[in-house]
Amino acid sequence: MVTSTPVSLISTCLGEASMRYFRSHLSFRPFHSSVAAAKTPDVFANSLRKTLEAHRSANRARLIRKTYPKEDSPGLWRPEVPIESRAGYQLPTEPALPISEYSPDTPKPRSDKRQSKRKDDVKAQSRQSPIDRAGEDAIQPAGNGRPQQSPWLKGLELPRASGETILDMEICALDQYLMPTSQETDQIEKLRAEVASLLEEVVPQAPRMIGSHCTGLVLAHSDLDFILPFEDLPRSADRDRKPSPTRPQIQDAHIRLLRQVARALQHTDAFSGQVQLSDKRNPALSARHRRTGLLLQFYCGEGVPAITEYLQDYQAEYPNLRPLYAATRTLLEARGLFGSPQAGVGPDGLAMLIVAFLKMNHGRFTGPNRLGDHFLALLHFYGTEVDLPSVGVAVDPPGLFGTVSLPVTSDVDEPAHQRGQRSLINTKRTAAVKGNHLVAHRLCIQDPTHYMNDLGRSCTRTSEMQNAFMTAHQQLRQACDNWTSNGKNKNLSILTTALHANFDTLEIIRNQLVYLDDHSKKAQRVMKQY
Repeated sequence: MVTSTPVSLISTCLGEASMRYFRSHLSFRPFHSSVAAAKTPDVFANSLRKTLEAHRSANRARLIRKTYPKEDSPGLWRPEVPIESRAGYQLPTEPALPISEYSPDTPKPRSDKRQSKRKDDVKAQSRQSPIDRAGEDAIQPAGNGRPQQSPWLKGLELPRASGETILDMEICALDQYLMPTSQETDQIEKLRAEVASLLEEVVPQAPRMIGSHCTGLVLAHSDLDFILPFEDLPRSADRDRKPSPTRPQIQDAHIRLLRQVARALQHTDAFSGQVQLSDKRNPALSARHRRTGLLLQFYCGEGVPAITEYLQDYQAEYPNLRPLYAATRTLLEARGLFGSPQAGVGPDGLAMLIVAFLKMNHGRFTGPNRLGDHFLALLHFYGTEVDLPSVGVAVDPPGLFGTVSLPVTSDVDEPAHQRGQRSLINTKRTAAVKGNHLVAHRLCIQDPTHYMNDLGRSCTRTSEMQNAFMTAHQQLRQACDNWTSNGKNKNLSILTTALHANFDTLEIIRNQLVYLDDHSKKAQRVMKQY
């Protein structure tokens, strides 16, 4: 084995006289290759052995690649590891760090990335924050002491007609029942003004309301979403090439602003002990209003999200979007399949799921009183005709996409929406290869405002949601046929056979919201007496 340095090796081969000539020229005329080699980390100027070992290691790294087998090798035996000895295990009695203890100078606890990649459906359902678990869902499933209810039937006269026509009337009545009243809208506006007053000295600009209260898809128990305008000067409209809005320094600035808002809300009676800052990729602040039970969520951004304008335009184009959204959301809420705390689909994702169906079936249902046919076709399409865990749903242009359906084109000629679809499908395929079935089978809805964004990322219970659609379609189809054949029955409701919902908690929330002023005035009168 040669152990001498490169210079000594050259001296042995050329002799002393030739070596003096070589050194004189080497000091005054360095070659380009020698200069480049000196900058290469695989070349050690004083050790030939280290240089050879570095090159061997680099060559092995290029030839040997890590693979992820789907099944263990035959004859392989793995010992059973106790739960308390597994990576990422935490004691159940370990208290969580409250939001008030966070500060810009306090480092946040590190999270194990490997633990987040290997979660089953049970863990996905328990990922909700304490603030989410504290609030009870407005629409509860019937059973366990909760009776099945149909409050939308109050004052509704059902004529003698076909089952599809009756279903149309019930869906419209449900939409009207879930729509906020004028009194509830006024109280929401007062709550918005109260929040703006509390944060007047904290945020540079007043928070703006976004979400369903702006898109027109608001229900009586919808959350209140606020955007905290944050000016990002490098992303001005005058610049052609703008930096990423999610770069680390901007995310840190967003978190600092959200922490200031959290501390301000914690020191008020209306939100004390009901504030939680999420540690997701897009940080958000959740605060539950004590007197009404409504959940407020705060985000940071440059302005109102583009999806708000998209949903406004879609609702103007498809008037059936709102009643279909109300019925489908009620169906999922009654089964605990709606919202990211339940590992279900969120409001924007569900709305875009319905928009994609409406666009793919444009002009199919014409004429009045066809909302029941629309709802039945929607449930049958997403419940039976497509495999939601393995395909993606696109809104613009509308359609389904998967590994087989995407055409093979060059990167230069491929449209932007196809590049986004290929990226989303590759994420699911890579997760399947690595055995991460939670990510591989989650719902995939391409965001029409950002083709690389997945609006269904929060829903990991895709199979359960599809089974709920399939079961509801079967129940509604049978109920419509029975209604048509047996005639009108005053004790029968077609929509109730599929929803199986209880609305007691929703009525409590609405009453608290309506009589909010009465409680405040009564409290002021009591204080004056003392």
